[in-house]
Amino acid sequence: MLFLLILPLLFCLPAFAVTLKVVRPEPAEALAISEGRTFVIGTVDPADSSVTCNGVKCDVSEDGAFIGFVPIRRTDEMVEEREKKCDAMFHFVARSGEDETSKDVPTYTPKSPSAAEPPEKIFDPPRWIRLVKNQFIGLEGERLGEIWCAPKGAVMKSARANQSSYRCKVHSDIEVGILKSDFEEIENGSSSEDRSEGFVIRADVKSIAVQGAKGVEVTSAGSIHYEDGAFQGVYRGFKVRFDKGLVKLDERVRGKGRPFSDDPDKPLKDLRVCLDPGHHPDSGAVGPRGLEERISNLLIARQTAKLLEAEGAKVSFSREENPLPLKQRHDRMRELNPDLVVSIHNNSVGDGQDPREKHGTQTFWLFPWSKPLAESIHKAMLKHLETTDMGCIRRNLYIPRFPDCPTILIEPEYIILPNQEKKFMDAEYREKLAGAIVEGIRNFILYAAGSDKGLSEAPEQGKKE
Repeated sequence: MLFLLILPLLFCLPAFAVTLKVVRPEPAEALAISEGRTFVIGTVDPADSSVTCNGVKCDVSEDGAFIGFVPIRRTDEMVEEREKKCDAMFHFVARSGEDETSKDVPTYTPKSPSAAEPPEKIFDPPRWIRLVKNQFIGLEGERLGEIWCAPKGAVMKSARANQSSYRCKVHSDIEVGILKSDFEEIENGSSSEDRSEGFVIRADVKSIAVQGAKGVEVTSAGSIHYEDGAFQGVYRGFKVRFDKGLVKLDERVRGKGRPFSDDPDKPLKDLRVCLDPGHHPDSGAVGPRGLEERISNLLIARQTAKLLEAEGAKVSFSREENPLPLKQRHDRMRELNPDLVVSIHNNSVGDGQDPREKHGTQTFWLFPWSKPLAESIHKAMLKHLETTDMGCIRRNLYIPRFPDCPTILIEPEYIILPNQEKKFMDAEYREKLAGAIVEGIRNFILYAAGSDKGLSEAPEQGKKE
């Protein structure tokens, strides 16, 4: 009898509603372009729903994660969101049968393409600053393979600044960015007689001494240039330091033919490996289901460490749960004093690029002694992950600027793609990726020891930019 009373009420209940969660763009997100297209991602439930954004159909996976490449649509009136005036709108519509839900996400765009970058402040007249810590900076732009050195106490002149640093010219065609936390402003440093085109040494640094390094040129401005041909061996790198008025570069040499381990069955024994899980405190890229890159990077790093330690390696982390801003990671890596560094990331794309057409595996290196390690790990990832080869590329990224030892940065796949994010959420896939990283390190070490099993199958030069 009770069932008969409840039965009519069941027919009065509303049908199962469609739910839509948009991960990107977020409300009031700043886009990098003012017109054109950008990617959108999120989830829909039920999973057999259709999703459109600004009139363009999105791809929906079996579990409801979606991705689309849609036009940026201007709003007729400015919309205020989170105290920001938004001028573009993303209109999402999800349908399942006769059920439908919609969501509007306002964003704001630069007034012009050049306005996408944070505005610079021009100093008139230029300002003088004094360094409060030693500087070892990998140079930007076309001057790949160079490091600029300046001691604590050096005085410099800056003509402009961005949000995080002052830009200082240290040579006729060399400019560096000094973090605001690394200097103090002073009233006037122009009285120094030791000025060299904006680089003024006021600390007690008499000369630059290069200890045992061949193929290394030191300019008058403190820029150190490495010739590619000077580094045919492995385990090379430089520890740059200041010592009793001298800038010293201590060459770290472990030439080919010298095994790292005395145990032939454990070539990685006692190898000091630093794993750098990219990002944090920032989240990095975020997948459609909400997986943050910083979390994925750490999970991969921990699995890699487990496999490395099983082979006798000594593993350290630049960070784990603790946040460590990017600009502090070189100092942390110097404290750890590793034999090699692998920075682990997951890829994304910028506005204006369709991620469904650009996906695969990338590996980045900068200094010549990092190239064999990069090629070895890149080759192993392509073999085990069966991904598209996006290139083993020389690029001036921050982490690979670390000169002390072979240092590379890997981007195994694009976390913003639904199928790839799902893989990164799977422990078995992370173990497969970790195994590829370890195999690449092992092949590099065997190559260093002169074994035919080393880089005999390593990729050639790889793609370059």
